[in-house]
Amino acid sequence: MHYIIVTEFETPSETSCRIKGLLSTDAKNLETYFLGFHINCSNMQDFFEVDISGDQVLQILGGSSFNVISQSMAIENTAIGGRTVKIQKLVWTMGK
Repeated sequence: MHYIIVTEFETPSETSCRIKGLLSTDAKNLETYFLGFHINCSNMQDFFEVDISGDQVLQILGGSSFNVISQSMAIENTAIGGRTVKIQKLVWTMGK
C-alpha cells in the first residue's frame, strides 16, 4: 500500500492544501487536472500544493483509488504581519 498525507491550511483569508508522498506520475496527473481548470497549484520536489479546500482534494484523490485512513485537526496561533492569526490544520492520511 502507498500512503500520502493531505494537509489543509485554513486562515480567515485563504485555504490551501499540501500533499506529501505522491508518486511522480500521480503528481503530474494532478497538476494537469488542476491547470486544466485554471486552479493555482505547485508541484514541488517534496510536496504538491493547491489552492482549494481539503474536501475537494479528497474527492479528486478518491477518483484515483485513494482512500482516507485517518483524520486529525489542530488550531495554532501564528504571528503574521505583527498580529496573531489562528490557522486551522486538517490532516488526512490516505492510501491506495
